[in-house]
Amino acid sequence: MAYISLYRKYRAQTFDELMGQSHVTVTLRNAIQQGRIAHAYLFCGPRGTGKTSSARLLAKALNCEQGPTPNPCNQCRFCQSIQAGNCVDVVEMDAASETSIEDVRTSIIENAKYPPMEARYKIYIIDEVHDLSAKAFDALLKTIEEPPPHVIFVLATTEFHRVPPTIRSRCQRFDFHRGTIADIAIRLQQVLDAEGFRAEPAALHLVARAADGSWRDALTALEQVIAFSEDGVITPQTVYHALGMLEDETLMQITDALLNHDAGKALHLLDGQMLLGREPRTLADALIQHWRMLIQAALHAQDQAGMYDPTLWGAMVEQARRAGVPRLLRWWEQMAGALGEMRSSGSPRAILELYLLMFACESPTPHTATPPPSTAPTTASSPPAETPAQPPIAPAIPSPKQEQTTIPTVSTGEGIDPDYANQLWHQKVEELGQRSPAGRTNLRGSRVLIENGTIRLILASQMAYEFFRQKSERERNLIQTVQSALGMPNAPVKLEYSQEPPREAPPPPPVAEAPVLEGEALIDAINQTFNGHEVEPEA
Repeated sequence: MAYISLYRKYRAQTFDELMGQSHVTVTLRNAIQQGRIAHAYLFCGPRGTGKTSSARLLAKALNCEQGPTPNPCNQCRFCQSIQAGNCVDVVEMDAASETSIEDVRTSIIENAKYPPMEARYKIYIIDEVHDLSAKAFDALLKTIEEPPPHVIFVLATTEFHRVPPTIRSRCQRFDFHRGTIADIAIRLQQVLDAEGFRAEPAALHLVARAADGSWRDALTALEQVIAFSEDGVITPQTVYHALGMLEDETLMQITDALLNHDAGKALHLLDGQMLLGREPRTLADALIQHWRMLIQAALHAQDQAGMYDPTLWGAMVEQARRAGVPRLLRWWEQMAGALGEMRSSGSPRAILELYLLMFACESPTPHTATPPPSTAPTTASSPPAETPAQPPIAPAIPSPKQEQTTIPTVSTGEGIDPDYANQLWHQKVEELGQRSPAGRTNLRGSRVLIENGTIRLILASQMAYEFFRQKSERERNLIQTVQSALGMPNAPVKLEYSQEPPREAPPPPPVAEAPVLEGEALIDAINQTFNGHEVEPEA
């Protein structure tokens, strides 16, 4: 007997076996039991979530010799022929390859008026229905709206928005959900038990994560992992090598190297992945997903502990705390832009190296910065201290999209040169303008003063002052921006506005009236205007 792929071999044959879609199976079974069978159904959802399987289950339940029944027997000739895909009264049409109006007319419209040859219902299953042409949809509309009593349509699509509203309104819609990591792992374990293989729980979690909620993709990946394993035991390393996934430990090490400003180690780790055949785009996408999980770990927005080994999850939580959400968001945004550049570049590795070097060489942020050595405190009797030199600025590699502003951080405001403080603040205002033009407009002309550890932000006008005071969240964000720009995260900030009226531009100097020229004086002026060329009078 020919080998059958796992996703075909273990396709759900009853509504009970269809996992993760209880809202669909319960509704369909109740409708069949109550005799409330619709003439058209629209199954929507991501790939591999059971849309076509549910359509075949519905066909078996309606045409079973024991039915219509919510529990088909799977033993009668109709159940077995539908399961094998050779029932003449259950027509499966692939709209991706049969898109024209002629395909719809010959396959559906002309044949729908005839009663079924053997079964109780004639059922049309149209997969990827969104690929039908506009004319084909128009031709199908009348038949779907008022089909013969023996015809039932089941339309399946992964892109619901591309199905015309006229078709949607005539169908009962069911949304299929992605499978969770835990549910997919349970299903994989059941398949492994039936196939006689063993796997570590961490390995099953890795396969489930790679499937991204698709039950079919999970079984396809498991089949590849089984073929790669030699001793019948599947380990996490087996999954990493078989599927070409990046190890979580490697992503942790690269992120640690960036946090520690160790550019050499980051490039060394990148070289190791390139030697293993990893694509730069794959590595960039894996880093984005890792930073995304770190942000979730920092914010506790979603409990993802079940996706990882407890030890690894604890390390990720600690790394997220050291990195800080603002930095991870910035890396995420810029690496996403790098992915777009890699697609059109002839050297994607060079772009990835550029961004990694930029992240490793950027200056410390206030979240993780260590204050510079403090100078000796000055007393009232001691002479005034000289203005200290500006702290050294860490070298930064400019981003291809925007210049990275390097801002040193200080723990207190004592001894900061006022001009230098305002230079830092004006740089921050220009950065803010890329995200909020209104904020930059109202911060134009503002200046900062630091007195006794308190930051005074003096706005240029009362209108700008009222703009930030009218919303508490806007004022709070402005205060945090000032503290971040000056490297004083705990310093109090006081908002003020300048009492001086705006300076008016000086009036332009008076322009002397040009004399009125006549006769010879006018001719001389014209000649002078045209560089002395004489104008010959007409004859």
